Amino acid sequence: MKKWKCLVCGYIHEGEEPPMECPVCGASKDKFVEVTSLEESDDQGTQEKSSVQPEKETEAAPTKVHPPTMLDKISDLILENHLHPISVHGPNGIIPMAFIFLVLAVLFQLPGFGSAAYLSMIFVLLSMPFVLLTGYLTWQKKYRGARTSVFKMKIAASCVATVILFGLVICKTVQPDVLSGASLNRFIFLFWAMVMLAAIGLAGHLGGNLVFTSKKK
Repeated sequence: MKKWKCLVCGYIHEGEEPPMECPVCGASKDKFVEVTSLEESDDQGTQEKSSVQPEKETEAAPTKVHPPTMLDKISDLILENHLHPISVHGPNGIIPMAFIFLVLAVLFQLPGFGSAAYLSMIFVLLSMPFVLLTGYLTWQKKYRGARTSVFKMKIAASCVATVILFGLVICKTVQPDVLSGASLNRFIFLFWAMVMLAAIGLAGHLGGNLVFTSKKK
């Protein structure tokens, strides 16, 4: 049985042919290479290097190595310390809790839960620039900025969640009693909070699939 590796996310597929689309990152069929062919090419490359004569090596033009930029160093630091998965756990854990608090505040007229949800959303909003930055740099460095359907959905979901979160915080700041009373605005507020929760859940689900890539059985 042949093995095929996705060059974008590292997913391993077993079969006579590579899949039409990577089930993890959505990369197309041409992004797959056969694992055995990679190993053979590596071995051939090693043998070719060892057979080169010293005279030819000295005659070859020296390869100019560009020093890493500050952005490269920051990206390497983010990847080495897994800063994006660490930072994204905050929104993924706090937003569901805030949504539950909003439901309690709207249905049972409990202003304390509404205030707790409001403060929680402010905390998440302040953390989002770092979450988005580390996510972008991880995408560029680790996944080579691949523009597959999975990455497009993940980026879109993250942006939608951030915009809605910003709008909810501004709305609650301008109208502190939006969750109280019999006004229809409280249910509209709750609806957009539910959309935000769904967007964050989708982004987290797609990100989890990328991080915990498993071999197809």
